[in-house]
Amino acid sequence: MAIRPSRRQVLAGGLGATAALPLLRTPRLPRWLRSKEIYASSLSYKKLVIVQLVGANDWINNLVDPDEPTYAAARPTISLPKASMVRLDSTLPYHLHPELMPFKRLYDKGWLTMLPGIGYPVPNYSHFRSMDIWSEADPGARNVQRGWLADFLDNAYVGNDPITALDIERSLNRVFYGHPVPVVRNPDSFQFETDPATSVDKNVELAQIEQNAQFVRAAPNANLKFVADSLGRVPADSRLLTTIGSTYTPRATYPTVDPRLASDLQLCARYITGGLTTPIYQVSSGGWDTHANQVDATNRAGGRHGPLLAAMSGCIEAFLLDLDAWGAADEVLVMVWSEFGRRVGENGNLGCDHGHAGIAYLAGKLIKKPGIQSPLPAWTSVQPPYDKANFLHTVDFRSLYGTILEDYWGVDSAKVLGQKWAGLGLV
Repeated sequence: MAIRPSRRQVLAGGLGATAALPLLRTPRLPRWLRSKEIYASSLSYKKLVIVQLVGANDWINNLVDPDEPTYAAARPTISLPKASMVRLDSTLPYHLHPELMPFKRLYDKGWLTMLPGIGYPVPNYSHFRSMDIWSEADPGARNVQRGWLADFLDNAYVGNDPITALDIERSLNRVFYGHPVPVVRNPDSFQFETDPATSVDKNVELAQIEQNAQFVRAAPNANLKFVADSLGRVPADSRLLTTIGSTYTPRATYPTVDPRLASDLQLCARYITGGLTTPIYQVSSGGWDTHANQVDATNRAGGRHGPLLAAMSGCIEAFLLDLDAWGAADEVLVMVWSEFGRRVGENGNLGCDHGHAGIAYLAGKLIKKPGIQSPLPAWTSVQPPYDKANFLHTVDFRSLYGTILEDYWGVDSAKVLGQKWAGLGLV
């Protein structure tokens, strides 16, 4: 479905492209850049690292009771054999996909919370529309105007961190629409290109950027001010992001199944262990739209979904162990989400189609309530034909956001979400 971007979306997306322009380095910067404090913050916010699974993660292939009769009936060719699955513990009937062994280890350490059945009323099965809904924290959202984390940064955040959020993706994520956020994957290319003749020329050009930005900020047009603020911050942000944590080396082994996700989380680890006070980091993993070949016909733990689960859980485990080895895991929480789940039953192509309820994860040493912390959707609630059947959601995704805002950051969720969403007491 084609979606026409709003003017704010164009501006927000343009920021990512502008911020990623290359620039040659210089040992000297103008005074307005040299004087910027890079570590100071009047209020320290615990850090949130968001991992978005783009395409719709099939939660039933993550966590299930393999003895449930309807499970095999609904998925005759893609259900996992019980013998191949990983049981959570002896007190529960639920098992994990065998490629989620890293999550089993986090579960055993008390570092993992699972929220199966997460969703929202009146589900929408369009990837783009559902991502809009999650990003704006509004089940009625169409074409995101402001992301929920942009609202947090504008309406509830009171720190003075030099970089309030960092988007480690190819373009600006919807959750940040409406707020200037650097988009960077390669710190060495996160720079402005200026005249390479002399460093003096470069410094003059950088100073001119700020002067021009100040002139535009004085204009009454809000969109012009947004662009000016975004553009004017890039030189200082680029200097900070290319230097901080430059001596970082991983202290845990990251899996190589998804080199991009591993690299993105290592960049998060570099900045966190290097002392960057940024409270929000965003990364994503693609390929989760498993309409076909979700499993291999001869190996149901294989196919497309198994490697995705292995990479996601393995990279998150390595990231947390890496931070722990650096002494930085006590201030970091990982949140994993996907735009919706998939149908109860398979579709005849060794896969399943877009569904309602999904699953979210929280991971880290800060977890207070590990394990399964939401009601699992009931198999008794679904009837054939299973390829058209959906589990209804059992927990609203805004309760997850309320957990982050109220319980983790200690802010009033109503300032961000438009109404009070009490936390679930998980962190």
